[in-house]
Amino acid sequence: MATFRRNRHGLFSLTLQPVEADVLASVTREVLELLDVPEEPADPLAAELGLGDLPGFGALGEGAAGPTAPPEDEVLRRLLPDAYPDDPAAAAEFRRFTERGLRERKAAAARAVLASLEPVEGQGGRVQLDAEGARTWLGTLNDVRLALGTRLGVRDDEEPGPLEEEDPQRYAWAVYDFTTHLQETLVRSLG
Repeated sequence: MATFRRNRHGLFSLTLQPVEADVLASVTREVLELLDVPEEPADPLAAELGLGDLPGFGALGEGAAGPTAPPEDEVLRRLLPDAYPDDPAAAAEFRRFTERGLRERKAAAARAVLASLEPVEGQGGRVQLDAEGARTWLGTLNDVRLALGTRLGVRDDEEPGPLEEEDPQRYAWAVYDFTTHLQETLVRSLG
C-alpha cells in the first residue's frame, strides 16, 4: 500500500499505483464538487469583501454576506461545522462571514492536490511534496475522510462488521481505510 515517506532533502514522497492515483483523484474531485465554489466570482469587490453568489447567499443589497444556516447536506455540515453549536445566533453570524472563505480554502487545497496527482493519474508514479504541499494534502485527506466517514456513518473510527463481497459499502470502506492510512503516514512523516 502507498505510504508517505520523508527524504533527506525534506520532501515528502508518495508512490502510487495507477488505481490508487485514480481513486484519490476521484474522491478529491467529489469533495471539490460538493464544496461548489465558483472559480471566478462574478463581482471582484464582492469577492474581496467575502460576499458571494453561492446558493443560499443574499444579494449585496439585502445585507447578507453569506449563508447563516448550516448546509442541508450532512457531509457539508461536517466539512463546514457550526463554530458555536450551543448558540445558534452566534453560529449564524459567524457562518455569515466565514463560510465562503472556508469553502474557498478547502476548494483551493483540493485543486492543489488534484494538480499534484495529474501527472500520475491513470498511470501511477511518484508524487513529491514540499512541506506546504504536505500540509495541503493533509487538509484535503482529512476532508475526504470526513466526507467518506459521514456517508458511511462512521463514529469514533469504528470498523464495519464483515461485509459481503458484493456489498457496495465494501469499496467505500476500502477507500476510507486507504485515505486513513495515507493521512497517518503523512502525519508521521511531518513529525
